[in-house]
Amino acid sequence: MTYHPLSAVKYLTIHYSATPIERSYSLADIDAMHVRRGFNGIGYHAYGPRTGGWQEGRKVTEAGRFEQGAHSKGENDEALGYCYEGGVSTADLNHGYDTRTPAQKKAMIEWIDTMLALTGGDGIDPSKGPVVRGHKDMPGAATQCPGFDAGAWWIEVQRQRAVKRSFTAVEEEMQRQHAKLVPSWLRWLVRAFGAEIKT
Repeated sequence: MTYHPLSAVKYLTIHYSATPIERSYSLADIDAMHVRRGFNGIGYHAYGPRTGGWQEGRKVTEAGRFEQGAHSKGENDEALGYCYEGGVSTADLNHGYDTRTPAQKKAMIEWIDTMLALTGGDGIDPSKGPVVRGHKDMPGAATQCPGFDAGAWWIEVQRQRAVKRSFTAVEEEMQRQHAKLVPSWLRWLVRAFGAEIKT
């Protein structure tokens, strides 16, 4: 097994398993498929089943290293790979599309956040750390995988987080201002009726 420093990671690459959504495929199933293809085990660093959560595939250690994946030819020494279960239907096995469940989207976000905590960066700006990319957006890739624009999706996730933070900050400031106003108003009311407030 080949290991690289986490500082070498340029991409968090998103994949689908290209397995029909009408049947469940476990991490062990994907591992077995990859072994049959000649890999020494699952090529991804994490796998997200349709039911939610994510499971570790190839190792990403807290000692600052990662096991080289087998998921994005030409970039495996600088990419961590996440695969979500699904991506195709038995009705059309040759057409990949976004089949992520809400639970899979949540797990994908959690994995990306976990990897960014290890590598640094925001998943958007390459000068800060690795960027989120779909397999189809990797150099030299000719695939529909992962069935959606992963980079644009991650930008939208981060935008929604920023909006939520802004609303939270405004709400907190309004509460602080309200807390300042109420005591002043009460002081005025009490003074108007001739009582005294002890502070």
